[in-house]
Amino acid sequence: MLRKLKLHGELAEFVGQDEFEAVIRTSAEAIKFLTCNFPKVEGYMSDKYYQVLNGKEEIDKDSLFNPVGKSDVHIVPV
Repeated sequence: MLRKLKLHGELAEFVGQDEFEAVIRTSAEAIKFLTCNFPKVEGYMSDKYYQVLNGKEEIDKDSLFNPVGKSDVHIVPV
């Protein structure tokens, strides 16, 4: 099922786009989508911190593999 992946702030500027539609079942798959489609993004993100949201719900590292349902996934630099 297609879901929206929304990037914010400096991450959106680095990638050059702030919104994607992709087959994303978990927040972890959203991050994998970015690293597979933008090879330099993994190095860019590696030394920074991000807030991951499933809709309006903040996702912690233990919940990255939980299903996102019908919500958009947001990745926000902090």
